[in-house]
Amino acid sequence: MYSTIVLHANLQYAEIHIKEIPQVVKLSYIPVLSTLLDIPKIEVVLNFTGVTLEILKNGYPEVIDLLKEGIDQGKFEMTGCGYSHPIFPLLPETDMKKQIEFNNNVLESTLNYKPRGFWLPELAYDPLIPRVLKSFDFLYTFVDEELYNMSSPLLNDSNEYNVPYYSASHYMIEFMKAKGIVRKFFKYRKATKGLKRYAKKSNFYPVELKGVKGTITGLKIPQAWSIFSTASLLKFPFLKPKKAIKTIAKFRNDPGLVIPYGTDIEFFGYRSLVDGKLPTEKHLRDFLEKMIKIQDNQMILPSKYLKDNKPKDLGYLKTGSWAPNRRLDIWTRDEDNQKLERLCWEARWYFAHLPESEITEQMWKHLLLAENSDGRGWDPIPERRLDCFSHAHEAIDLAKEKYLDRYLYKKK
Repeated sequence: MYSTIVLHANLQYAEIHIKEIPQVVKLSYIPVLSTLLDIPKIEVVLNFTGVTLEILKNGYPEVIDLLKEGIDQGKFEMTGCGYSHPIFPLLPETDMKKQIEFNNNVLESTLNYKPRGFWLPELAYDPLIPRVLKSFDFLYTFVDEELYNMSSPLLNDSNEYNVPYYSASHYMIEFMKAKGIVRKFFKYRKATKGLKRYAKKSNFYPVELKGVKGTITGLKIPQAWSIFSTASLLKFPFLKPKKAIKTIAKFRNDPGLVIPYGTDIEFFGYRSLVDGKLPTEKHLRDFLEKMIKIQDNQMILPSKYLKDNKPKDLGYLKTGSWAPNRRLDIWTRDEDNQKLERLCWEARWYFAHLPESEITEQMWKHLLLAENSDGRGWDPIPERRLDCFSHAHEAIDLAKEKYLDRYLYKKK
């Protein structure tokens, strides 16, 4: 049995104030990374966005040192990402490539690292992505298992003849919205049973994803497992850690790469998903130490695993994300988001009418930062959204000045 976990770090977090960054680093990043380094026989995947790495390099070099130590020991595999954590399916291909290029440059300058795997922000995917990732020599990307299940065979959620897909996260949403003790209890029991059922039927085997003029290996992350594992760490009723480990052990003969946790690192030590319930690095240590004791379990980096475990299936993944409804509208429907996207396209219009040599790194950086997903969804604090508006405005001003100088003022 092969396994790993994925921890995603993003200091542009939608609901976290900039002034809170020191606390995030102190309570989450440092203790979690130190714990991972201290546990023998574990190999894990880390995704730190380019913006996050820049913030850490400039203000918290001790975190960079921990990352370097884990890389040198062969315990950490860093993934590529979009520089500012954008929703890739909402970007034109040129912007996709710039996001990856900027992010790769930060990984190289900060950690002297070239990633083989890729973390799609919000696991948002479209069929152009395989070709784009392969152009940067990426070997694999993580994808949402439930979105894949909706895609092969294709389940068109706009076709009213289809039964709506009921995702693992819907169980938790129903429980959290339930009113009254009795109703809440029954919704909780429904949620625990549903999560266990989803977890047990997870398919962890890699799949080769068909895209436009190319394919890429997809490693599936079941959202049910991330919820199940987190709840068990917090010792929710009927979801004890022992139960989660026992369920993981049932995959002993599974040839796939078992990923029982793949979500935000900030949920350890800093940000609670449930009021009053906050797992820490101690909970993570306990979980991982139990995991590595599972008979025949080897925690392994994905790039090593894929050397001997090539995908056998060729599948299709539809455009979508790991949002509860598997769509992208959480980042598009809001009126602020629509205005923000119009501003981004205004900046892109000016870019398109300038020679590439006149589009400066500063102009690109403003546009990429305006594309940040955390200023759009889930429930961003105003400063995050205003950051996106400000960067879009700066990108427009700089590009417009170049445009007018080239096409209007020079003619005079």
